[in-house]
This record gives sequence, C-alpha cells and structure tokens, in this order.
Amino acid sequence: MLSKILTVLLLAATAAWAQPADENTFFEQGNRAYAEGDYAAARDAYEQLVKAGSRNPAVFLNLGHADFRLGRDVSAAINYRRALALEPGNSAARSSLEHVLGKLGVPAPGLGAAEIVGKYISFDLLALLGSLLFWAGSILLVFAVFAAKRRPGLAILGVLVAVIGATLVAAAWAGDSRVALAKTSIVVGDAADARSTPADNAQKLADLPVGTPVRVIASRDDWSLVRLPVGVDGWVRSAALEPVFPGALPGNP
Repeated sequence: MLSKILTVLLLAATAAWAQPADENTFFEQGNRAYAEGDYAAARDAYEQLVKAGSRNPAVFLNLGHADFRLGRDVSAAINYRRALALEPGNSAARSSLEHVLGKLGVPAPGLGAAEIVGKYISFDLLALLGSLLFWAGSILLVFAVFAAKRRPGLAILGVLVAVIGATLVAAAWAGDSRVALAKTSIVVGDAADARSTPADNAQKLADLPVGTPVRVIASRDDWSLVRLPVGVDGWVRSAALEPVFPGALPGNP
C-alpha cells in the first residue's frame, strides 16, 4: 500500500515539473536560427520560452549567446548569470559570464554558498526528495496511530522521516540560488551612480559601471536602496537596474 502511494506521489511530482509541450519546438527553432546566423530570430525564440516561464538553464545560456552576438553585452551578462544560478556547475555559463563582464570592465562575481552546494546537488531534486520523505513519514505516522495495534516504534520512525523530509525541503528553499538571488540586480544604465539619499542632487557615493551586480534592500518611488560592492548602501534610480531573477521567474520572494 505504501509503495503504491509513493509511486503516485512521484508520478504527480514528475508531471508537475514537466516542461511545456512546445518548449522543444521553440528551443530547436532558436538553435536553427542561431546556427544560420540569424541571432535576432534566435533571441526571439528563446525569449518566447522565458516569457512562458522556462527555467531551463540552456535557454538562458543560449539567449545570452544570442544577446552577445547582437552586441547586447549587458543583457548577455544577465542571462549568463541566470543560467549560472539555475545550474551552478555550468562551466559554459561561468566562462561566458566572465568573458562578457571582462569586456564591460566589471569583475566577475564569485559563487555564493548556495551556488557552491548547487554544483553538487540539484535543489529541485533535494526538494522533491524532501517532499517524498515528509509524506512517507506522515503516512507511517498515521498508520502507526490508527492501526488496530498501536506501534510506537513505527510512529517514532514516521516522525523522524517526516522531520528529515521537512528539513530537506527547507534547506532546498533557503539554499536555492534562485531564491538567494531574488533581490540581486545588475546595473544596466550607462551612467548609473549611487547617492546618499533618493535625490539626483544628493551626495554621490559611487559610480556604478554597467554590469555591476548589487543587492536591492528597499525601494522608494523611482529609487532603489542597494548594497554597493564597497559594503555601503546607496540610492540608485530603479530604471538603471535589471533584476537577475524577476518575480516571474522563480516566484515572488
């Protein structure tokens, strides 16, 4: 009985995570256009996947390549960063990001703790495993409590398995680089600078070259308070920033 329930849970989770039916069509269309040198058409095809909610790192990697070929260096850097966040072990995304940031004159960011862990295990897989363990433990606990003959040992095992599963899910959510980067943006404005207060005539704290990553702390009207690379906070025009992961990609944080 338990094995059947676990099988149903696994099939349901797999179905929920399946890629859209037309993703391969758009992806292959983009790849063909790219191979033919039509980078604008390739970019359009990959953009269709992004707008549809794709989280496939290959889509963002190829979109970055198309952007780079079109001279859109900042957009390329953002998409390479997204690909690397989704797949921290993607060496092509890492080397491409370093190359385009070097071209922009911006140091490449190091891997965060979450991304280092993500190089060795998929956070999606960790969340799936944790979910299965949680429900398996819950089922064991219910069975042990309501069985004709009480089984305290089985109840303890159920609680332990459920707690382990919940811990894995929490760790996957907290460590997922898509969540860790939910507040990170990249400077896209040509002449962005950080001010001490949200006003154009306020004291300038730092010049922010195009491609510089910053962490957004708060927003006020047309301004965003960001954590600067030098470790201080400053106000930047929101229009000069592009989120690494807008709410439409990983879900609203």
